[in-house]
Amino acid sequence: MNTLRIALKDLKTFLRRKTTFIFSILMPIIMMIMTSYIFPQTDMQGQNAIGFYFEDTIAKTMFKNQIDELEEQNILLFNTRDELLNSLIDGKITAGVVVPRDFSLKMATGNAEIQIIPSPNNPQAGIMIAESLPGMFAQFNSSQNSIKVSSRLTNVDGSKFNYYDFMAPGIMAMISIMSVMTGLAASITRERELGTMDGLMVTPISRGSIVVGKIIAQTVRGMMQALIVLVISILIFHVHIVGSIWLTIFILILGTFSFIGIGIIVTASFKEQEAAEITMTTITFPMIFFSGVFFPIEQMPNFAKAVSKIFPLTYSADALRKVVVLGASIGDVRNQIFVLLTFALTTSIVASLSFQKLVQE
Repeated sequence: MNTLRIALKDLKTFLRRKTTFIFSILMPIIMMIMTSYIFPQTDMQGQNAIGFYFEDTIAKTMFKNQIDELEEQNILLFNTRDELLNSLIDGKITAGVVVPRDFSLKMATGNAEIQIIPSPNNPQAGIMIAESLPGMFAQFNSSQNSIKVSSRLTNVDGSKFNYYDFMAPGIMAMISIMSVMTGLAASITRERELGTMDGLMVTPISRGSIVVGKIIAQTVRGMMQALIVLVISILIFHVHIVGSIWLTIFILILGTFSFIGIGIIVTASFKEQEAAEITMTTITFPMIFFSGVFFPIEQMPNFAKAVSKIFPLTYSADALRKVVVLGASIGDVRNQIFVLLTFALTTSIVASLSFQKLVQE
């Protein structure tokens, strides 16, 4: 009987906390709606553009006419390797195909091979293309003799393809933001419950200094966990960073910083840690699924693509993939950096201006 009384007491407390109760109802609904939008569309296969760069001029002449006869807009020819890589970075093609110099010679001996570089935005499609292209090359053969063409998945620097190379950047960005989510709830809402926030607010420390201090602390916390993921990825999963390690760290810091302002505004609005945590979870879970960390945005419906653009994690994960996998420079990811800076500065300013009002309500 006493057990039932305790259970009833806790349930009554749960029902009295309106915010916690409402978000507890909304969370599973949002999750179910969300999963209906993140999976690939059935008609996306034909939209995967493929880029070709022929180092072998004989092979280029041999296959160019057949490619032109296809009259398909999803097959593009590039004159240089750099043009091919830039199109991968810009997201114009799903996979880049490099036909090596000795392709025609090896084709005569039945031992030809092509190099395929998947786009970091959609590696699954790149793998599917790698499986289908050898058959296409065999069909292009103008002679009566059958030829054997094999494909080799590689990174942009020619190293062996490692699927975790594509997963690690998004996971690093996600881990840093998840760390901020849990840290802010403990840092702000927990202090309000204990009464230490009231003591901090009556000190001569400016509200801006309090907000900036919490931003720095949570950024360091998020970066620490993200760097642990980076080190483990390199040492255990053999992830190869093609681009600058310093640019990678800079984007990680900026991505973490871009979410903290939002987190401060949300957590400072609640007096109870439980309500703050469940609200942050309701925000971050859709962000993780819609940002392309696990599912390619290119294969999502248009509605999901539009939703993905409102989350800073989308731009952070995209920039990290391009730097880590394709060796993109800061100029190549300048648009993503600009968006992250805009997120960070705007939300941090709003958090600084509204912090005192929020915590005193």
